[in-house]
Amino acid sequence: MASAPAEPPSALPIQLGPAHPEPELFTVRHRVAPGETMFRIARTYGVTVEDLSAANGITDPRSLSVGQELLIPAVPPEEEDSEPHLEPELASASGKEAPRVASAREELPPRPRASSRPADSRAGRGASRAEPATKGMIDWPLRGVLYGRFGKKGREPHDGIDLAAPSGTPVKTAQDGTVLYAGEQQGYGLIVIVQHPNGLITLYAHNRDLRVKTGQTVRRSQVIATVGESGRTSGPHLHFEVRVEGKPVDPLRYLGPLPSS
Repeated sequence: MASAPAEPPSALPIQLGPAHPEPELFTVRHRVAPGETMFRIARTYGVTVEDLSAANGITDPRSLSVGQELLIPAVPPEEEDSEPHLEPELASASGKEAPRVASAREELPPRPRASSRPADSRAGRGASRAEPATKGMIDWPLRGVLYGRFGKKGREPHDGIDLAAPSGTPVKTAQDGTVLYAGEQQGYGLIVIVQHPNGLITLYAHNRDLRVKTGQTVRRSQVIATVGESGRTSGPHLHFEVRVEGKPVDPLRYLGPLPSS
């Protein structure tokens, strides 16, 4: 479907920050080596077999082939404890090389967790990290690799989060609402802005194409665009923002569980 026509900048319902340079894109991929199984690969990266299968469209975990490349899904944000880095232990015991991480630029896999289940890894922490009351109000627009968080990037503010995903991946609405704007905006590329109940607004940027038009009513989880690299980007990904009464807030405080696919 062709992209919706751009509207004049004055039609934007919210004020966007200045276009900022995106960070280097970290997309974690693993090439299957002889003897490796889905279970072993999932355990190496600290994800579940179910999530790894869903991220790669695999229905039968036994169907892996040597040399096949797998996209490693994001670790749930509440379980991430630092910047992604490669643990030296990954290349030790078996004497084999560490899993290959491929990119046009340098890439590093997320730190392996002791447990692949969020509930297991939180068991020993007690209630020290209480979830905000807003948690779960909206859904994730897609399942991707979280590589950019809300806050500042250098001297510039970063009003949302960045989710790396293959070009063409469907982008879905986080909640029922009305499209306030669908078109092109300098720096952000092709964007969709959706108004939801409770004063919430979500923004989806850098899309390849748009599937909705300004003024259209959308339902929760409806496909509104596809992942691309329009605007100022370092590769295909979705820039996702959440605003309350027009002010940017951390999306991770509002998003529910990661989608299975």
